[in-house]
Amino acid sequence: MHYLILCILANVGIFLCFRQFKAYGLNTFQAIVFNYITCVGTGIIFLGDSTLLMEINYNKPWVIIGIVLGLIFISTFYLMALTTQRFSMTVSSIASKMSLIIPVIISLLILKVQSKEYTVFNYFGMFMAIPAIVMSSFKKRGVEGSDFTRLAILLPIAVFLLGGLIDSSINYTSYHYLSETVEPIFPIVIFSSAAFIGIISMMVSGQRITLGNFIGGAILGAINYFSIYFLIRTLSYFNNDGAVVYPMLNVGIILLSAFVSILIFKEKLSRLNQTGLLLAILSIVLLSFEELLALLF
Repeated sequence: MHYLILCILANVGIFLCFRQFKAYGLNTFQAIVFNYITCVGTGIIFLGDSTLLMEINYNKPWVIIGIVLGLIFISTFYLMALTTQRFSMTVSSIASKMSLIIPVIISLLILKVQSKEYTVFNYFGMFMAIPAIVMSSFKKRGVEGSDFTRLAILLPIAVFLLGGLIDSSINYTSYHYLSETVEPIFPIVIFSSAAFIGIISMMVSGQRITLGNFIGGAILGAINYFSIYFLIRTLSYFNNDGAVVYPMLNVGIILLSAFVSILIFKEKLSRLNQTGLLLAILSIVLLSFEELLALLF
């Protein structure tokens, strides 16, 4: 259970970093690239036995999945940063963590895998996801000092969709391909891929590297690595039952992010935003209340 708590804290730490990047005037994308470079270094250091890296074989499915996830990770991370900076930590956390709906829908409609008999409450929870994101994100006045536009709402929705793809991929890979030996190596593959893509993008765009971006990215990278590592360890602890893990994890992240936003950064939520926040929490609880009750009792 302590891995779950650490995972919640690490995820909120990521949103805090995004929030501070704007405050310190850092280049968000450049910091994110350095973040992934740091993730690779952190992963290798805490791996202990470097010979385990020999397990990386490009013929293995989990390695290929990790490489593809690198592209999705850096794209999603950048969109999460923009959402945090243009809206708030609360909106970004809701958009990214409501994504647990996506793996459920994919299992039902595409993979035709149903691990339980879904009730009307479960389906109601699924359908509440998008309204919750829209309501929590809506602003009557400017986003970044300008009038709120319809295009702005696409940021949290994109984070929601890509976050769901990431959750589905990690859960699927953890269940089918990851042994305890390669669990710490899988994040290294993902982060190496994301770092490589980011470095190429920086070289093509000719960005000038600054010390501030490097330091900001390094701090974010250490937190980011452990957010994924603790997630994998949490899934392993709960026998890879994502239906139990993701509701507890995501509700915890949403609540703590909202608390930090309001208490520390004095971010104000309108009644519509507050309703969206409550709707997001209710949606997650309705989707998985059977598993949560079973865990408690």
